[in-house]
Amino acid sequence: MDQNVLQMDQDRSENELAVLNISSKEIGALSKEAAEQLLQTKDTDCIHQLMYVPIEKKADVDWLIQCVGEALEDEDEDDVALEFADLLYFFVIPFYGEYILRDRHLYEYIDHLLVRLASRSHSGIDTLIHIMREDLNGMNNKRSL
Repeated sequence: MDQNVLQMDQDRSENELAVLNISSKEIGALSKEAAEQLLQTKDTDCIHQLMYVPIEKKADVDWLIQCVGEALEDEDEDDVALEFADLLYFFVIPFYGEYILRDRHLYEYIDHLLVRLASRSHSGIDTLIHIMREDLNGMNNKRSL
């Protein structure tokens, strides 16, 4: 993340994020209701669409991560779990990792999700978890400099 973006993030109010995926006013934005339906159906062809849920404030990130965690709780299929890991790896961690690191509760929740994902014996999931942990550790090390 660019140093200017991090500085902008520090200047914003506590309820805003510097990095947004899309606005709720943009065409293609996915409502929270539609996102919850996708999470209930757990259609591996559609889970990636959760990247189009508008993230306009910190509560939206919290909500998305919480919903993914709840959907993962009762999931037995490795293919669906891999899609959730993909969502975390390609969307949540890169865009909102800095915010996650600043929020102890959210960081612990993400760590718990990664532990649950790691309990599966799937090499693709294991690889993504390893990379996500490295990314978060790298972000954390940059913050402490």
